[in-house]
Amino acid sequence: MKMEKIDDTSTCNQEMAHEAMAVPFEKSLNYQKRIILALRSIMQSMDSHSRKLNKLFDITVPQIICLYEIFEKGAMTISVLSKSIHLTPSTLVGIIDRLEEKKLVTRIRDVVDRRANFIDITEKGRDFVKNVPQLMHNRLYGSLSSLLESEQIIIANSLELLVHILDEK
Repeated sequence: MKMEKIDDTSTCNQEMAHEAMAVPFEKSLNYQKRIILALRSIMQSMDSHSRKLNKLFDITVPQIICLYEIFEKGAMTISVLSKSIHLTPSTLVGIIDRLEEKKLVTRIRDVVDRRANFIDITEKGRDFVKNVPQLMHNRLYGSLSSLLESEQIIIANSLELLVHILDEK
């Protein structure tokens, strides 16, 4: 099997290729189907986790992600939060509205520029963040950090390639 040198992970790619050759023949067939099934499994896990959080705590994953971000970085505008968590400002407005209804965040008008509104976490929001069970991505972060750097690079590169493929029009 010939492997092209793409980057510094080529040695690791070669090792993985050799390991893949050890996979039984039926498992090595149809990589596209295996990738799609793995993505589907990931999405089902995330959906299940999201429903569990919603049922137990009456909160969604995007709402918790917003809370964590504000908790960790402090008050910020919707625009800054949007860039930080990769959601559009229009999507965030609804999320922030619901968090504000639950008294987990508050909107604060800038005293210098009254057009600017900052979103800050309330004491109730801080307590919630401190006591809520770990999000799936936090647990995943811990598990990924136990992998070798070369394995992390392969996963990151592969997922970034998938994102690129999915974003193509």
